[in-house]
Amino acid sequence: MKKQRNQVIALFVLLVVWAALWHFVIKVRPPQAPASKAEAAKPAQPENPLKARFRRVRSEMDALYHYRIKPVPFNAHWNPFRIPGVSDAPAANGPASKASDASQSGAPPPDIAELLLKSAVSAVRLEGVVTRNGTVQLIVGSQLHKEGDVLTLKVPTSKSQVQTVAVRIKQLSEAAVTFSLDDPSAGNAEIRIRLK
Repeated sequence: MKKQRNQVIALFVLLVVWAALWHFVIKVRPPQAPASKAEAAKPAQPENPLKARFRRVRSEMDALYHYRIKPVPFNAHWNPFRIPGVSDAPAANGPASKASDASQSGAPPPDIAELLLKSAVSAVRLEGVVTRNGTVQLIVGSQLHKEGDVLTLKVPTSKSQVQTVAVRIKQLSEAAVTFSLDDPSAGNAEIRIRLK
């Protein structure tokens, strides 16, 4: 029993020494370093995987939808389907600004009249030519028209609007017909169409 008692005392002393070492030597904290050095000494922690995925998804969405979120004003000058001078947004500079200045002054640019006439004539159904009593007549939409007659045609413009255009048959022969605009405010333009 004496041996066991000695072992218990030795164990108790060992525990006391271990606790003292722990309290004074092992557990001793190093002195506080300045904050800037502590932050610089910190190793870069790996980023949270959810935050990284959120940033990646957000950047992909911004790349896809940045034209919807921050739209760029539309420049109708480069639109191949527009009628020049009819668009809502005037161009900032270049030859289109001269055209917009001319349209603001009341006289339309020369290409508008020609384009207006072309679109009006393309909307018409030319069915042929008939000669009656020595007079050549053009069949337009199942009606006969002779040289000098004025046709009232409807031309679609921007925003689903329709403009009425007066077109005169300037010259008419069995081989060809020449149309001209009859409205002085629309400008001067002529177009010749071969019938045969």
